[in-house]
Amino acid sequence: MKTVLLGLLVSISVITFLVLSGRAGRGAEFPEHPLASKYQQAAEELAKGVRQADMSALAEAIDRAVGHLPANSYIAARLRDIKEKIAAEADRREVLATLNSVVEDLRFRPIAEANLADGFPACTPVGEVEVKKYPVYRAAVTSENGMAFWRLFAHIKKHNVAMTAPVEMTLAENGQQPVLMAFLYERPDQGSAGQDGVVEVRDQPEGWFVSTGVRGPRTTQAVQQARERIEEWLARNGSGWEIAGPPRLMGYNSPFVARNQTYWEYQIPVREKPSAN
Repeated sequence: MKTVLLGLLVSISVITFLVLSGRAGRGAEFPEHPLASKYQQAAEELAKGVRQADMSALAEAIDRAVGHLPANSYIAARLRDIKEKIAAEADRREVLATLNSVVEDLRFRPIAEANLADGFPACTPVGEVEVKKYPVYRAAVTSENGMAFWRLFAHIKKHNVAMTAPVEMTLAENGQQPVLMAFLYERPDQGSAGQDGVVEVRDQPEGWFVSTGVRGPRTTQAVQQARERIEEWLARNGSGWEIAGPPRLMGYNSPFVARNQTYWEYQIPVREKPSAN
């Protein structure tokens, strides 16, 4: 996992270098999540309950917040677990601290330093798990052995390709070791696919990914927790899906963003299970 984190530090340095060299997108903006207003309403309901600091009021606030969230929401399931702890007379300070953390996650908005690749879906809310469909996209890909950043930087500079978000890091099947790094082209019709030395420009097919949003540093513990969150969600809601490949990390920010404001996603590719018929 230390190798994963080293690779991630290298990958986010891509955006750093491009910001300094003036190649990153200016005035970048991420699209709003389709359910952004619902998550915001849930946050406000919880915040009201926390301000009252009464355990019965907190339980009612949780019910109202859950009502704004999708039926298969991981956050909603987490809130129901918190409500059960309230009923079991859990420590009041611990409950308030946990709910405050959930409110902060729900209110969090990723900082855009470069635009998303064309057609890419909005960022997954922090702490949530959802299935997202990705379009066909073109990516410059190279093996991760400590030199991936320099290879990819040389490639996009050579071909006058602007930096986009996110930087993609494909992990081994066990999720422990990075094997590939990719910079995404702005559009699938930009440039041409093929080999360019040690970099390969690939046209990636459309596909589905189970995604969870994370804020803060990409520590070994954070990566493992993100993986476990997706595995837990799949155990509850994944009857129609099967894993279709190795996991990946999607990095959206450079070190210029404060550590507690850094946003990234952990994703596992899936496909629909064949019909029993």
